[in-house]
Amino acid sequence: MNVYLRKSWHLLGLVLPAAYYFGALSRPTVLLIVAVITAGAVVLEILRFRFAVVARAFTAVFRVLMREEEFRRLNATIPFLGATFLTLLLFPRTLAFVAMAFLALGDAAAGIVGRRLGGFRLRADKTLAGTLACLAVCFVVGWYFVGWKLALVGAGVAAAAELLSPGWFDNFSVPLASGAAMWAVAHATGVNFPS
Repeated sequence: MNVYLRKSWHLLGLVLPAAYYFGALSRPTVLLIVAVITAGAVVLEILRFRFAVVARAFTAVFRVLMREEEFRRLNATIPFLGATFLTLLLFPRTLAFVAMAFLALGDAAAGIVGRRLGGFRLRADKTLAGTLACLAVCFVVGWYFVGWKLALVGAGVAAAAELLSPGWFDNFSVPLASGAAMWAVAHATGVNFPS
């Protein structure tokens, strides 16, 4: 697995949320596209585990993006796509985009910095440096789009979700948990975001 290519794959996952946020595509259009891509990915996963020829072809194409355990279990792209769909469905446009940016950018920062710097391990596969990188990147992104108060809440929850989620589950938990936290605080404090 090439960690830089894998994290670039995460960045590619920000294209549709960005198209929605910046008004290039409507919410229904983006949800439809994400649903079709997700359905295709699920069918491909089923075929991969049922037919050796599909598994070999899949591995030949995507080996560089896959973690070793993904050869034997669900690919992390499936929860990423599921979280993308739910995040765009459940949260207002700005919060949905920011929550997906937390996943694409914050998780990438955690993975790259954690591997490069190493250091104190908070969990077997998570370092303090990676978690702090996730927190910092998410905070900066959030501050730009939603202000420092919501950014602090969202970034803290995103970094905690990235740290505490087992395996690939952070692809699901980071945007949904951070989006929900920012929405709850915005709702409680009277901050409104257009849908």
